[in-house]
Amino acid sequence: TLFNGSAFDPSIGNLGTQLGIANANNAGPGLLYLGFDGGLPPQPGTGGTLTGIGSQVVQQDFSDTVIQFDDGVTYTHGNHVFKTGFQMWRYRVNTGYTGNTGQYGDILFGPGSTGVDFAGDPAADFFLGYPEARGIGVSTSFVWHQFSWLFAGYGQDDWRITPTLTLNLGLRYEAHTPWVELNNRQSNLDLTTGALELAGRNGNSRALYNSVYGLPAIQPRFGFAWSPASMHGKTVVRGAYTISSYLEGTGTNLRLPRNPPFTPPEVGAQYAKATVKTEAGPGGALPGNPFSGAIMYVWDKTVQPALDQQWNLTIQQEVTPTTTFQLGYVGQKADHLMVPMPYLQKQLVNGVATTPLYFNNNPALIDVLSNVSGTASVGYMNYNSMQAVLQKRLSSGLDAQVAYTWSHCLTNNSGYYGTWGGARQSSTASPYYQNLYNPSADYASCYYNSNNIVSAYATYELPVGHGKRFGANMNSVVNQVVGGWTASTIVSTHSGFPLAIYGSGDFTGTGSRGPRPDCGVQVKFGRSQPAPDFGGYDWMSPSGFSDPAPGHFGNCPAQGPINGPGYFNADIGLMKNFHFTEATFLQFRSDFLNAFNNVNLGVPDTNFSTTSSTFGRINTSQPARNVQFALKLYF
Repeated sequence: TLFNGSAFDPSIGNLGTQLGIANANNAGPGLLYLGFDGGLPPQPGTGGTLTGIGSQVVQQDFSDTVIQFDDGVTYTHGNHVFKTGFQMWRYRVNTGYTGNTGQYGDILFGPGSTGVDFAGDPAADFFLGYPEARGIGVSTSFVWHQFSWLFAGYGQDDWRITPTLTLNLGLRYEAHTPWVELNNRQSNLDLTTGALELAGRNGNSRALYNSVYGLPAIQPRFGFAWSPASMHGKTVVRGAYTISSYLEGTGTNLRLPRNPPFTPPEVGAQYAKATVKTEAGPGGALPGNPFSGAIMYVWDKTVQPALDQQWNLTIQQEVTPTTTFQLGYVGQKADHLMVPMPYLQKQLVNGVATTPLYFNNNPALIDVLSNVSGTASVGYMNYNSMQAVLQKRLSSGLDAQVAYTWSHCLTNNSGYYGTWGGARQSSTASPYYQNLYNPSADYASCYYNSNNIVSAYATYELPVGHGKRFGANMNSVVNQVVGGWTASTIVSTHSGFPLAIYGSGDFTGTGSRGPRPDCGVQVKFGRSQPAPDFGGYDWMSPSGFSDPAPGHFGNCPAQGPINGPGYFNADIGLMKNFHFTEATFLQFRSDFLNAFNNVNLGVPDTNFSTTSSTFGRINTSQPARNVQFALKLYF
């Protein structure tokens, strides 16, 4: 390591320049790290190429903020409780980091792929401060700052009409302003003409897209609770309907300030999670066309906040004075969900890939771009479920509940983020549609859909010791050992999640960013077939999948048709309080997590290939049994 220093402090300025290495980090203040595998750089005239300098830099700054102004008033009059208020929230995005997917940029001195050598020698270039190229990673917002507003007002009346009937009537208005950049450093492309639009110029708005106000921002709320007099207060019927809205985030990866000419272009990357931006020329300056080889991020002309409708109807019945049973229906429908759009995908007409539908009036720009990642609020989902709950309130030392849910969730897009982690139990469909021009073809089960879910808990004070059924008069020393124990358990189980099968290449020639294979007759082994090399379980057979024919999209659903492994877990705990006085005691507890050491398998390899030997195989699992003990002093 030759130099290692931080320039997050503005008073330090550009550390590279102060150290005599001009143009090393012109992208802004940050961490300068120059490393050489062979020690110091070679002297001028010795030849060689200096590469990889700064390749381990990680500069991060997560200083996003939400400034909140809100107030509310509650007024009670007779059988009414009125509530009203307002909210003004200002969202500010100041996230910055210089790398993604483990690649953080570098500095190159000397003739590389471009053959440029400014001083005639790589080492001389280094000492003069003329790098051939500078990779600055995915610098998301060290040089730009976005903000938007949320304005909302609400009113609600909780009206107790009779002792057995209560209504909840409410109305909310919520508006989200579009994201703008502090200094108008963002650009967009017109989807039809392909014309470059610069924020705040040539009659363009600062946001370069529109939000939605008026009727779609009005959100009614309704609820009721009714206890029929004929049931003597032992039955309650409840119901509700509401509309809520929210503006989904897109991280910082697909936002308009990342576009050239304000931000150096991201060259040659295929997806939103890109690797390195490379700038060629003295000091990293980018000569010529700043759009050449770049990825453009395009937002639809109107991006509407998601509208989420939810409703439920439940009946709760008293079984005993301490036990109730509840049965209900719960539903949800959401529209205008954020979806990434592969706008450069070609159309497929009679098995032949033709020109894209978008940007047709600006072929000169489109031809030099490497890709376009769009954002549009065109996703939708729905959820329906039957939910049953048996609850035992605390009596005779026992407090318990068992809940069962049957449900099905369907959506036409998995969203930007999906799931993460190597041992997760679900695999997520590509956030990009297989066919941009037929989004409904991706309508399938949600990646988190589980048809059957059971959860239960119980806490039981063992009836042994002073004040209990057994041993009420036992010796104090014996009571400290065997009396006053409490046992508890939590049990969770659910059926498997639908798997997303991907990996087939694009057989259509359209540039699909979410291609899928064809699905035939499925063969699922489950846990019955360990892998031949003892490397896990072969969960499913590759024989049920194949590459699609040329000129055709794969017919496998976005999620499914095979579900992954289910889940079962039982935790058991024991606890006892050792009292020194009424208010001072030592609590001992032991917890047995995954008490029965059940093996909960991870997700199988869903990356299909006709030559893969691991497709369908599971070689990960969730944590095994874990036992922990704790002592806590209360005083």
